[in-house]
Amino acid sequence: MKNKKDKNKEEKNSIIRRILELCKINGISVYRLAINSNIPKTTLNNMIRDNKMPTFPTIEKICMGFDITLAQFFMSEEIFESLTQDQKEILELWESLDGQKKLIAKTYMTWLAKGQKE
Repeated sequence: MKNKKDKNKEEKNSIIRRILELCKINGISVYRLAINSNIPKTTLNNMIRDNKMPTFPTIEKICMGFDITLAQFFMSEEIFESLTQDQKEILELWESLDGQKKLIAKTYMTWLAKGQKE
């Protein structure tokens, strides 16, 4: 059985692999993705080089750069299978929301996350 650290590393690897896979499918470079996503080029390059897990807002921006939904991003078999049931449910709920409700949900989740750090 894999420990939590190994599972987190696999999740990071699968997210980074998915970003690179989508770059290849769409025929764009990481540089072009950074521009399309409005993410600093160095941020995206460092994330990929260092195999760092992108934040939820960064994944959203990447999806905008590819002109896909979050659900489409996570439709990679490898990534979808690595999600917990709770993560899958949250993703499905997220996709059902309109833009204003997504903003409210994201603000609320950010507030909740900040409360856990204190």
